[in-house]
Amino acid sequence: MNKNEIYERIKQYFPLQFTENHISEYLVRCLRAVAQKIDSDDLARLNGSAGKSEFKGLVEKYSSVPKVGEPAEEVLESIVNDLFSRVPRWRSPELQYNVGTAVNSVALAAYVLALEENIYAINDGLAGNSLVAEEAVSSILARDLAGVEKKARGFFTFGGTATNLYAKKLGIKKAVPGSSRKGNTEGIKAMVTRDCHFSHDVSIDWLGIGKDNTIIIEPGSDRRSNLDDAERKIREALDSGGILTSIAVNGGTTYNHIVDGINGFVELRDRIVQEYSLSYTPHVHVDSVIGWSWLFFRGYDFENNPLDINQRALNMIREQYGRISHINMADSWGVDFHKGIGACPVDCSVFMVNDERDLRYISKKGEIDIHHLAEEFSFTSPVDFTLETSRSAGPALSALASLRLLGLNGYRRNLANLIEQTVVMRDSLREHKDMYICHEEASLGFVTMLRFYPPELMRDPRLCIELSDPSLDTKNISEQVNKYMKEFFTWDESTRMRAGRGVEYSISSGYITLSNGAKITGVKLYPVSPHFNEQYARKAVETIVSQKKIFDQQVKGK
Repeated sequence: MNKNEIYERIKQYFPLQFTENHISEYLVRCLRAVAQKIDSDDLARLNGSAGKSEFKGLVEKYSSVPKVGEPAEEVLESIVNDLFSRVPRWRSPELQYNVGTAVNSVALAAYVLALEENIYAINDGLAGNSLVAEEAVSSILARDLAGVEKKARGFFTFGGTATNLYAKKLGIKKAVPGSSRKGNTEGIKAMVTRDCHFSHDVSIDWLGIGKDNTIIIEPGSDRRSNLDDAERKIREALDSGGILTSIAVNGGTTYNHIVDGINGFVELRDRIVQEYSLSYTPHVHVDSVIGWSWLFFRGYDFENNPLDINQRALNMIREQYGRISHINMADSWGVDFHKGIGACPVDCSVFMVNDERDLRYISKKGEIDIHHLAEEFSFTSPVDFTLETSRSAGPALSALASLRLLGLNGYRRNLANLIEQTVVMRDSLREHKDMYICHEEASLGFVTMLRFYPPELMRDPRLCIELSDPSLDTKNISEQVNKYMKEFFTWDESTRMRAGRGVEYSISSGYITLSNGAKITGVKLYPVSPHFNEQYARKAVETIVSQKKIFDQQVKGK
């Protein structure tokens, strides 16, 4: 092909006219290719071969650029056939792997359209009216869901990790005003919870706070962070000359969906500031990227229960909402529309500040010249306070579309269903003495953490006190159970789950760490599909029970 032929060929993939745009045809072709990898509607993952050897071979196959471009149809079909194998299907009621989300098709369409026009959510010059979506969503979250009375503000960012990063950065800027020019001051501290997500440690590392300067709040027996422990450690840090920049509390943990006493921590912070006459106010952040979902129940008539939610599930929802409703007392909080019932494509996260004035602490004005963006010609410019320069408008448009499509009751019904079916699963699991639901009374959400016990230990009395006894003797049995669980999961994953038969769950080697040093392994049952119903809830338990029996008798029993 000569240069003109090449140019004419490539121009067709950058169409100016709608009639010349073949994106819908490409998507249909891709969806048909995906459908070839699905042999049942509820399949947990797309079929296909995937593993270390296949992965290495595909990297070799795709690690080159052809001199002459390939036909569009071949490019797309090849990518789907090779690279979509074993991809999780979050809409499947058989997938209970982790806290992803089933994306609704309207939110997806809004996201795709933003990608089609390649909208940069930097300022109005680069985004036009699409920036309205971000401010509208943050207004809905603050006013309608959280009941924030001040003028709040939120902005979309690259994941739940980023929401925690922003919070800790705000804490540093509040406590050490000159840190942008002089760097971090010696003695700064950040407080997190024992059960927090590992992204808090990542943020502490990247911000230069340092792991050794982390103050960890220990939990009570219900895994809620202990306020007395926090107060004692805060006083110790301040008395020794430390600077407490931030306090991050749980707003729905990955395991058990634990929500801390937010109001108690805010009141403790305020009391400490006054008593020590601090020149700054430590920043209180709620890591609520999962727990924000319960905010949809603000204003719900729990007495008349118009959605006819099962009473046990309703009681759980009411209690959990009561805890997360205090989020309006905090300084900031996080939202993930790509988790749980959020129903939007990844990534779709929002960092919320309950007082818009806090954004001045991370403003670039007076510190960094952003002349490259001709800011003086923009009337709205979120890039002034975002870590990212280039952000897609897709997440905000997707979230806005989802909120308007599903409405309050759509989100409420979806969450209520997941909790109703979680109750069904737990009732069924409780009938089996060789399976233990961890912290069941404290777990008010739709995740269930389990311990599986080997037959030879069933008469050992230490199992009854495993999660509460700090002795080394009990640590020994915990490690035996951990070993058994890993062996069972490895077998079940390789012989059944990889074949696409029944429920797919996951396992964590560090569900909690006990005071005796034992790291407790836990199996996670994490339904997120709107199609998850009582039939699938009971089937999941039956499958796991049956597999465990086969493993104990035919595999371990040999």
